[in-house]
Amino acid sequence: MLDIYDFCYTAESKLIPSEKQGKRAYKAQESIKALGGAGNVASNVSSLGVSTVFITVCGNDGHKHTLKELANKSRIHHFFIQDKSRTTTTKTRLYIDDEYILRRDDEIVTGLSDKIIKSVMKEFRRELKGTDAVILSDYNKGFFSETFSQDIISSCRERGIPVIVDFKPLNRSFFKGGDILVPNRPEAGSMHSGFLDGANFKKATLDLYDLLECSNLIITLGDLGLCGYDGKAFFHVLSNKIHEVDSVGCGDTVRAGLALGFATGLTLHEAMSLANDAAAIVCQKVGTAFVSHKELKDFIAQKNDEV
Repeated sequence: MLDIYDFCYTAESKLIPSEKQGKRAYKAQESIKALGGAGNVASNVSSLGVSTVFITVCGNDGHKHTLKELANKSRIHHFFIQDKSRTTTTKTRLYIDDEYILRRDDEIVTGLSDKIIKSVMKEFRRELKGTDAVILSDYNKGFFSETFSQDIISSCRERGIPVIVDFKPLNRSFFKGGDILVPNRPEAGSMHSGFLDGANFKKATLDLYDLLECSNLIITLGDLGLCGYDGKAFFHVLSNKIHEVDSVGCGDTVRAGLALGFATGLTLHEAMSLANDAAAIVCQKVGTAFVSHKELKDFIAQKNDEV
């Protein structure tokens, strides 16, 4: 997925006399391109100082080269498998005078062919040796199917590799047996109304845990932090007190932090706290952003000094 941010300013625009209602013509004064979707997760993992492999499918277009350049810049070892039947998923966000106005999506969300899935699994199995954690990012763009997802999870289980999953509720059955499932609050709310009213997050989390059949469950709650359950204890980590600039991509940062924490032996509660801190840093940046190892260390050190 390619994220494009076009920043336009009224001062640099011009009025179009022939248009009704005083329409103006804008030219992007700045255009930023970034790895989006699972690519943003990979960018966060790599930026935190971890050797990162990114396996995905792109379209039959020039965006493949842009994605490769961005991945190389972020020191991500990558496999962009080209599917000639689709375009690369592209999200273009328009800002006028730094206000987010609209987003245009260009995508094809049909399922992958058996040939493409075979190519993905070939690269995946080749890279599993020496892997400490696997993150699956499902954006309901046709990449995952139940059989495909279960093949990945089974391959990881055989090797004792934890699998962290961001999934869309419609595809929840695809990821049974995942080690950590991480929906956000609206997604969790579509599966259990208790997340919408906020009356009892603990009960809602335990109920959803039983429904999803996973080892650990974490729900990102926006400005309410994160809550989770590991099969024994319920945890609620409150959000950090920050000035939020843009929440785009913060969930990707959470999953990167969870994978890093879990793979290095932290408890679920400790991994949640680490991910919460990483997300707080990214929420103070504009657009699809990632957190560096130094930024995270400095943020945690500052928090400890304030205690």
